[in-house]
Amino acid sequence: MNLKAIAKPPVPGSHEVPEPDNQTAGLSSFQEWVFHLKNCRLCKSITFSVFLLILAIESLILIPSAYNFRHNALELLEQKVTAAVQLTLLADTPATPQNFQQRLRKLESEPSIRGLAVLQPDGAVLARTGSAGFTDFKIDDVLRGNRDAIQHSSEWGARYDIAWSEQAHGERLIFLASVDSSGVNAQLLLFVLRIAGLVAIIVAVVTAGTMLVLYRSVLRPILRLRRSMLGAADHPDRADEYRIAERPRDELGEVFTVHNQMLERVAESKRADRLRAADQARFLARHDTLTGLPNRKFFLEHLQQTLSAACQNGNCVVVSVLNLSGFRAINDGFGQAAGDRVLIETARRVAAQTGSKQFAARLGGDEFAVVRVGDIKPVAAAEHAEELLCEISRPVEVSGSEARLQGRIGIAYSNSDCPDAETVLHNAELALTRIRHDPQVRYQFFAPSMDEEARRRQDVEKDMRTALQEKRFQLFYQPKITLGATAADHRLAACEALIRWPHPEWGYVSPAQFIPIAESTGLINPIGAWVLQEACGQIRLWQDAGLEPPRVAVNLSARQFRDPQLPDLVRKAIAESGIEPGLLELEITESAAMDDVEQTVSILTGLRQLGLHLSIDDFGTGYSSLSYLRRLEVDSIKIDKSFVDDIGRDPNADAICNAIIGLGHSLGKRVVAEGVETEEQLAFLKAMGCEEIQGYLFGRPEPAMEFAQKLARRV
Repeated sequence: MNLKAIAKPPVPGSHEVPEPDNQTAGLSSFQEWVFHLKNCRLCKSITFSVFLLILAIESLILIPSAYNFRHNALELLEQKVTAAVQLTLLADTPATPQNFQQRLRKLESEPSIRGLAVLQPDGAVLARTGSAGFTDFKIDDVLRGNRDAIQHSSEWGARYDIAWSEQAHGERLIFLASVDSSGVNAQLLLFVLRIAGLVAIIVAVVTAGTMLVLYRSVLRPILRLRRSMLGAADHPDRADEYRIAERPRDELGEVFTVHNQMLERVAESKRADRLRAADQARFLARHDTLTGLPNRKFFLEHLQQTLSAACQNGNCVVVSVLNLSGFRAINDGFGQAAGDRVLIETARRVAAQTGSKQFAARLGGDEFAVVRVGDIKPVAAAEHAEELLCEISRPVEVSGSEARLQGRIGIAYSNSDCPDAETVLHNAELALTRIRHDPQVRYQFFAPSMDEEARRRQDVEKDMRTALQEKRFQLFYQPKITLGATAADHRLAACEALIRWPHPEWGYVSPAQFIPIAESTGLINPIGAWVLQEACGQIRLWQDAGLEPPRVAVNLSARQFRDPQLPDLVRKAIAESGIEPGLLELEITESAAMDDVEQTVSILTGLRQLGLHLSIDDFGTGYSSLSYLRRLEVDSIKIDKSFVDDIGRDPNADAICNAIIGLGHSLGKRVVAEGVETEEQLAFLKAMGCEEIQGYLFGRPEPAMEFAQKLARRV
């Protein structure tokens, strides 16, 4: 029975399980008992068990009764047969064998007698009649006089054989009688059926009475307890509403009392758990799970409240955003668990530096923020930043070794316009962004020009994405000249593909403006891929026009150089354009090459196998080691323009250029000088043995169609 389905929900605030429920309402106690007995699994089980028990007891009583009934019926049958034999065979007149035979025939008319025989003690047959053979009847004890009578049943109780001895006229005789006892079996069956019916009535009455008493005293309280437990299980937060008011004055009453106390404790526990869960959820929603500091959402809420109060009171609000430099190296070198420990320790130090009028939070990643309110001058804000940075820079133990972290802080003030929290925090983060990659600056105050510059960067990024999608970029080509003995011997050896962006409103945007933005936003990779494909395609166009194209150099950004897809990208560009790989040259900046020398060697080896030329650009501006440089599989090194500009004006520049040219020759590399604009620079470089020259002295970058005219003059 599914009492859960028929139980009526309690009225809110009630402290008693409803009794009776909807399906038993209006029924008498007997009808209710029958209903539960019919639908209750426990009731059925107990009823069936009681029924079987009583039935077993009555059956045990019936077996000896049936046995006695059969025994008495056979005795009556035996007495009838022996009386008939005595009356007929043992008359006063002595009987001869002939007389016995005649008298036996008179007994054949008895319907119950199947056969008769008279024997002498030695077993000799004096007379015999009927169909009974007596072959399976052992009467030795009667013949010897050890027993007076023997009975024997056969044919499944349908035949009853009797053997007994009697004195007849001074002589002991043995009488055998085979009697038809099938009538006894029929009487026994009727007796058993009659008694079984009576037993069934007794069993039913006793079972019903037992169950009625058991239901009223045990089952009904248990069912009430069950309904209470099911209701409390479905609504544990208000389990006390399912308490049982009516309790019997016995052990079940004690159980009900304990049950009600348990429901009250469950309800109290659930309500307490719900309150704790709500508090925990509110805490987790407003705090960082790793450090325990308030998170960005909570920080903005607090900052907004602080700004609103400060705007009314005329106070100043200062927001400082702290970022850790070198944190990624800890994560990469020691694992995320070590990085988490560093963040926890940093959060502890930031919180320790937070006073009563300050509020610290973790904004995300390795970025923290502190808000201060009061009459805070810029000098005081700078001092606070210095103190915080000094605390952060103390060594942190990481996996058995010490790590020193450096921080950067962006600082923003609320102004008289009462700005919102998002604006002030954005200003502080913007100030931090300006110094994130400048190791010389530790903290920076926000200035309105930064916001204007940020918006400018956003506009540039947006338009740059559009230009990339609509293929608005252009490639200009600047020649590289191989120096000969005289000016007439100079020849065009190569050119460098330089990207240009003709903007519909701003005109040509300098690469110095949009390339850094492309690198910071990740657009440099798709732009670099376009440049590579466009340069290879232009070589093909020049060849199709009957021109002899020079080697074309394409610059690779540091991000593009580290891209695992670079070899496939180069291979695809060469294959689609159908050019010889030797017509393509890739230029990698010295700083990018030295960032991870082992990886650089591997990448350059893979690119070298494609058959193209490789060059180190901006040589002299990085921190190249000669031991590393000799391992790099490159064809040429390119002297940075900053050194070429000062040739003839700064002896140091002359010495550096001379050293680079000598170093390149000693390593077997071709040396290229870029930014050559004067005859003096050209004469010096030529005297030092520089092989290739690039600069305005020989040609400015120009579109492909104009550069093709130079190629036409070579044909």
